[in-house]
Amino acid sequence: MGRDRISALFNENEYVEEASFKGQDLMGKAYIPLFDYFLEEKRNGAFRIMSDSYVTNDSGTMVVHCAPAFGEEDFRLCKENGILMGGGENVPCPVDADGCFTESVSDFKGIYVKDADKMILQRLKERGRVLKHGSIVHSYPFCWRSD
Repeated sequence: MGRDRISALFNENEYVEEASFKGQDLMGKAYIPLFDYFLEEKRNGAFRIMSDSYVTNDSGTMVVHCAPAFGEEDFRLCKENGILMGGGENVPCPVDADGCFTESVSDFKGIYVKDADKMILQRLKERGRVLKHGSIVHSYPFCWRSD
């Protein structure tokens, strides 16, 4: 999490800073993904820290997840960082044409992505991977067909 955002998201007694790093020093470092789906993509450079100009210190946590099948910026960033090879024809996509998770996300296969939100959050909590739960309002492109 970016230091500039800590006070916006936590009270002073809700956290302990254990270490501090400059973002540029973290570039290229690998991280453990929240779920084990798509681990085979690690051989292509997935699950490592990247940076881009759209990540700013005025909202959110200053940390974003890239999903190249679902956003122009994510696609571009993954391609620029060598995660997507060639023209990016084989982009992993865990959602079918009806907006439901495919077999590649086995725990939630066949469930409409928005209906799975609470189940995903519960699974993350069970695994001790939720630091704080809340809603952050931010703008992002949303398809009117999926409303």
